[in-house]
Amino acid sequence: NCKLLEVLNVGNNKLVDHFPCMLRDSNSLRVLVLRFNQFNGNLTCNVTINSWQNLQIIDIASNNFTGMLNAECFITWRGMMVADDYVETRRNRIQYKFLQLSNLYYQDTVTITNKGMEMKLVKILRVYTAIDFSSNRFQGMTPYTVGDVSSLYVLNLSHNALEGPIPKSIRMLQMLESLDLSTNHLSGEIPSELSSLTFLAALNLSFNKLFGKIPSINQFLTFSADSFEGNRGLCGFPLNNNCESNGSESLSLLPPTSVPDSDSDYEWKFIFTAVGYIVGAAN
Repeated sequence: NCKLLEVLNVGNNKLVDHFPCMLRDSNSLRVLVLRFNQFNGNLTCNVTINSWQNLQIIDIASNNFTGMLNAECFITWRGMMVADDYVETRRNRIQYKFLQLSNLYYQDTVTITNKGMEMKLVKILRVYTAIDFSSNRFQGMTPYTVGDVSSLYVLNLSHNALEGPIPKSIRMLQMLESLDLSTNHLSGEIPSELSSLTFLAALNLSFNKLFGKIPSINQFLTFSADSFEGNRGLCGFPLNNNCESNGSESLSLLPPTSVPDSDSDYEWKFIFTAVGYIVGAAN
């Protein structure tokens, strides 16, 4: 019944519930944070073209969600498809005037995980977009429709049981700065199309079943070996092993690498290269 609700943050509690599908028709909700609770079940909501139309940040990490990712959700999240001039034409951050005749505003804040680090957004820009589904039990393929959220800055699907290839449609996320698909069961080659993501500052594809030659162009020349460790079939820079003359076919026959049992088995080692963006947002 909260018709003007823009931010719902119930993270870091002990809530036991299913995904709040009753919020799907909210015209105002922009930020949904459920992280570090005991939410369970799947994300199968009966969505329409008007569902979640202004959602720009969704963080449901570290719960017990299961099942397959709902491909229809990515199509309806139009808040993650904002135009380039959006900030100039509307209020550029979420804020609330709490005295009707004054210039005093209340500004909400939210903590998200970006490039492997927890960061507090003191001012939530209306142009800032993020999806964090990490540390759940999602299975199946990564939906091709993930490429529809074209203004996405952060995508984290790590520590699940996703399988199949990395969708080539991710190349459509031209604003993407952080991509984490680590610790899943993803297979196949790294799509060369991802080299077109020239804003990508942090990449983690470690501990999957990927094979073949790592693309050696654009942003891929800036990532360390940690981004690709735990994939015994991968070869080429920045790894120390050279690709065989017969290519990925021989490498694909290598036994799959075991996935770590917990988050403590590996650590992010990325340097936060885009801190200027967040500092700029806080000013």
